Order: sequence, then C-alpha cells, then structure tokens
Amino acid sequence: MKILTRSNHLLLQRLILLCVLLIPLLNSCRSAKDISANSHILTSNTASSFLTAYNNKSFQYNTLSANIQFNIVVSSGKELNSRGLLKILKDDRIQISIRPFLGIEAIRAELTPDSIKIMNRLNRWYLVESFDHIKGETAIDFNFYNLQDLTTNRLFLPGEINLADEQFHIFSWEQTNTGYLMRTSERTGLQYTFTADSNEKLISTEIKDDTTNYLLDCNYNNFLPVGHQIFPMNLHINLHSDERTQHSLSLIFSRMEVDQPLSMNFDIPANYRQVSLAQIIHSIEQL
Repeated sequence: MKILTRSNHLLLQRLILLCVLLIPLLNSCRSAKDISANSHILTSNTASSFLTAYNNKSFQYNTLSANIQFNIVVSSGKELNSRGLLKILKDDRIQISIRPFLGIEAIRAELTPDSIKIMNRLNRWYLVESFDHIKGETAIDFNFYNLQDLTTNRLFLPGEINLADEQFHIFSWEQTNTGYLMRTSERTGLQYTFTADSNEKLISTEIKDDTTNYLLDCNYNNFLPVGHQIFPMNLHINLHSDERTQHSLSLIFSRMEVDQPLSMNFDIPANYRQVSLAQIIHSIEQL
C-alpha cells in the first residue's frame, strides 16, 4: 500500500467523493454495449421460474460489515490503493471509513435516505448535504435504497425502497446464451440493464442515458460463501465517456459479517470547518 503523501491524500479524498457522488453522474450515462443477436423474449413461465430461483439465491441481511480494499484509477492515469471499512444498516444508513495507514481513519462518509455526510479527519473539514441536493436539479429516481442494492448485488427499481414480487412485471426480460437480461427505465429517461448468469446470479448492472455519451457499469465477480449464502467479493465500477473509461473504482471485500451488532456514530468535532457542495464538485473536476 502506498505511503500517504500529500498528493496521495488528495487522491484518496477524491476517491471517497467519487463513491458518494456517483448519483449526480447518473444524470448523464450512456451504454455502448450491443444486445446479443441470440437473445429472445422470455415467456411468463420462464421469467417466473427465474425470479423464484433468483429470490432464493439473492443476498439477505439486516446488517453488514466488511473490510474493503479500494483501487481507483482516474482519467489522468493516477492510481491509488487504500483500505477501509464498510458498514450497512439496511434501509437506514451506509457508512464508509477510509483507513490508508496503520488502521488510522482519514475520511468517513455516511449516507442515509435523506442526507450525505463526509468528514475529513486529516484536513479537519466536513460536508453535510441533503440527498436531493446531491442528486441535483434533475430529479432522477435513483435513490439511497437503489445505491444500497447496487452495492450489495441486488435487483432494484429506480426510486423504490424495495422490489416486491408483484413489481417484477415492470422489467422487460430476455434470455441469452449465457443467462438473462432485465431492463427497466425511469421517468427521466435513464435506462437500467441487469445481467444474470445461467445460475441466476446478478453479474452486472448498467445505467445509461441515450441522449448523452456516458455509461456507468458495475460488474460483480468472485462469488464466495458468507455463512449459508454467496456474495461477490469483487465489485468493479467504470464510468465511460465516448467509449473511453474516465474513472474506475474497484472494491475487494473481505472478513464480511452479516447480522451482527454495529456501532455507527458520526460525531463531528466542533473545530472542523464546513465545506460546500460546490467546493466538493470543484475537487472532482480537478481529477
């Protein structure tokens, strides 16, 4: 792992900001992938069989904690590896702690259905913003619950809290030589494509907008046992522009625990200064 120089610390700071600010990037995503010519529309019976198998295999939890190894590569070619800790209290909050050296926390971020908080312990600043403000003026449907499902390898409907069985008809379905494609969209025009393999495991999620030249894709692999379930220990997220990768983020999970008590405080010291969303966006633009 790299020594935390000032230059590396700035890149590390931007790593967590990119993780948190994926949401406004969804306003402008485009897919460059073609649909397999060998795909065909699923019958209702086949789709129902898939859903039954998927529901039986989808990851279930109330709390989740895991060590994480980050790797980020930005468009300039800069790369940084760091370690951290992820905690999720389902439907309540997601907390990420970045600990690059000797387990000392450098940055903490917390997302709830209503707000996003970031605290930089090295530079002693913090950000507190509403989730709606982070999403921007374009009221995309993608929400906290969708981000939670994206992180934990689950199907979701944009803007919904949970995906109920009676809502599966909203997806369009296709079967390919290697698995299944499920598509849906939201009112702003964003298109969502979920890909599952022949064993009913979700292996990728793509989010696009046909009016722009961006694509956000998330790929899941290295499925390993966690208790009596399996979970993808590798998550790779790419942001593409004009068919080129602009930024990439890889997460490697380890020592995952499910349904154990969690401590998730977010106490901001009185001597920390508050920064604005505009300052954060400016930092992102300098990548």
